[in-house]
Amino acid sequence: MAEGGQGMTILDSHVHVWDPEQIPHPWLDAVPSLNRAFLPGNIDTAGGRIGEWIFVETDAIPAFARAEADWVASLDWPGLVGIVAHAEMARGDLEAQLDELQGARLLVGVRPSLQNGPTDIIASAEFAADLREIGSRGLAFDACVRWHQLDALAEAASRAEETRVVVEHLGKPPVLEGLDSAQGSAWRRGIERLAGLPNVFVKCSGVPAEAGDAFGEVAGVFDRVVLDAFGAERAMFGSDWPVSGEVGFGVPVARAVDALRAASSEAEWRGLAGDTARAFYGLNTSDL
Repeated sequence: MAEGGQGMTILDSHVHVWDPEQIPHPWLDAVPSLNRAFLPGNIDTAGGRIGEWIFVETDAIPAFARAEADWVASLDWPGLVGIVAHAEMARGDLEAQLDELQGARLLVGVRPSLQNGPTDIIASAEFAADLREIGSRGLAFDACVRWHQLDALAEAASRAEETRVVVEHLGKPPVLEGLDSAQGSAWRRGIERLAGLPNVFVKCSGVPAEAGDAFGEVAGVFDRVVLDAFGAERAMFGSDWPVSGEVGFGVPVARAVDALRAASSEAEWRGLAGDTARAFYGLNTSDL
């Protein structure tokens, strides 16, 4: 059995697979290096240290949300323990979308496209109502937002206290501007505000794609800020493979694992490597 430290398999809380011939992904047309099939057998396991995964939707055409979830569940993927499916927010039809997803195998949460959308929608009453509906169905909510959207997300999460929310990719901090820049300070304030909400968690993921060649300089720096704010009991590792992987815009997954491991203590690592993700998504996987 693969081990990630302290005798446990690492659970990767954020991985993608896709096949453009099965599910259409228009955005891939602009990214030639990723415009091909990436399947479970291709996943970078960090040298065998990762043995469990949570699939996160891949920004396919929204009408294919259930089809994507069913396709992923049908793959030969023994380590798959959860699926975060696509759902659109604040457009008046979330209940119908969730009805369509109802019964999808391994469904643990939903995610909309937020990072490139208007911030005011995230702070709207309609968005908060949709967030409450997601929680009422026992599902978690993955939030892919950028650093300047963190306050709006905090506003929404504060009005949906029963819904579990996880901020992906550390809230996409302004890595290249630096932690001490005006943007970095705004990111830190947003993170601390979100950390003050007990229903909000964070994924230590996505930094390689944001940092590019500068990853070696910033690896662990932004992670440490988040760990100090949230604590490891509300933080989890995610590879964001293949986008943040070596084939995408990042580094080998082992390098991302090692950077986070170096930034955390022995006690923190157990939560980061799987315990937090299992609790957050309500998984019943064994504590390996």
